[in-house]
Amino acid sequence: MTGPKPGLQTSFRGGNVHDVIVVGAGLAGLTAAKCLIDAGLDVVVFEADQRPGGRLKTDRVDGFLLDHGFQVYLTGYQIAAEVLDLGSLKLKSFQPGAMVRVRNAWHTVKDPLRSPWSRMLPDAIRTLQAPVASWQDLWTLYRYRQSLMRLSVEEILRPRGTCTLERLRQVGFSERIIDRFFRPFLGGIFLDSSLDIDSARMEYVFREMGLSTAALPAGGIQAIPEMLCSSWKPGVLRLNATVGQITDEGVKLSDGTQILGNQVVVSTEASGAKRLLGDRLPISEKLSWNATTCLYFAIDQSTAPSREPILWLNGNLGDQTAQERSGSDGFSINHVAFPSLVQSTYAPDGQVLASVNINGWIQMDSEALVSKVLIELEHWFGWTVSSWRHLRTYGVPCAFINPSESMWPAQTRGVLQCDQRIVACGDYMHTSSIEGAIQSGLLAAQKCLLTLREGDHP
Repeated sequence: MTGPKPGLQTSFRGGNVHDVIVVGAGLAGLTAAKCLIDAGLDVVVFEADQRPGGRLKTDRVDGFLLDHGFQVYLTGYQIAAEVLDLGSLKLKSFQPGAMVRVRNAWHTVKDPLRSPWSRMLPDAIRTLQAPVASWQDLWTLYRYRQSLMRLSVEEILRPRGTCTLERLRQVGFSERIIDRFFRPFLGGIFLDSSLDIDSARMEYVFREMGLSTAALPAGGIQAIPEMLCSSWKPGVLRLNATVGQITDEGVKLSDGTQILGNQVVVSTEASGAKRLLGDRLPISEKLSWNATTCLYFAIDQSTAPSREPILWLNGNLGDQTAQERSGSDGFSINHVAFPSLVQSTYAPDGQVLASVNINGWIQMDSEALVSKVLIELEHWFGWTVSSWRHLRTYGVPCAFINPSESMWPAQTRGVLQCDQRIVACGDYMHTSSIEGAIQSGLLAAQKCLLTLREGDHP
């Protein structure tokens, strides 16, 4: 899991002219390359990292699968479903809803309409008894979701200049459900519990969540990018190879090697694309990112707080001041998940994996961070937390790009034709999601195919 797959080359020297050079082996680049390879083109993909996947990475530690930050696949993704072999991913889903912590107690919050028939009434009663949502909130939630289902993705993604917090208030949600449910739930998706994210992005996710369940692949989140390149011939994917410059003939690697190609697809993350493309990519030099810190713990199955595959949300975030939420040592846990209760492959037999997630990149001594987190977890789950074993901490400073820096006009969303030879793509051009990255890669491949065909028929 931690190194290159067998058969993937890590260096390249050659002089033949490729049809397409793809720079970056994240989801967008892998999708573009797969589409072009399937069309019969000669494609080479360069990736600076030791493995493909971009931000979708998984490590195996002591028999546990640890994704780099808590990530899920939404089963309602339509474009991704056409590209990926979902059956081989063996997806399993979290239960819709959440356990929400309000003050010092846990409360069940579920959408009764998504519960099994036998559970609809009990789930409705438990949700209404919780100090999280009122009847009016549930009715507002139903009407709001139905209204979004009637809109196309392009209509939903049209920028409105309204932040998520303002939009939720406009729709008619109470401050109680905003603070106790939406702050931790949407905050866990966008890594910002202030709900300052553009409401267009929130409504896109809201719509997708209404059509989906949040799922995990059996092989960890990295199984998704690995699937895209699993059938490629040796030499197509070149790992540990950094592209330093785009030239008139192709690209130049950081070691000076010249690679010749008719088309170049730049599919790195946004800052890398800006470095290579300069003014041809119309985004700010100083990109704004939301960060996350994720700690993993091993738990003996007999002492695990739950056996239910559901999220555990911190409903007390709204009671904290903005200074407390953003302070370097005044952080709070946003949510906890137990991935192995969804996918048993995430933990060895007899063990449960806990994923503890904090919004922001917490830069402090590792032992001090783990100690502080365990203290908060003891308030959440009781004295048995003292037996939890810390496995690893992942700080991801560039986990989610702030959409205010990358809202694209509808006619160019998802892909940018920089000139006749160069196409740029990436999730930052669409919805900052697995679906957005795959759709962007497909659009880039279509641009390349069109240009190459026009070149063959002047």
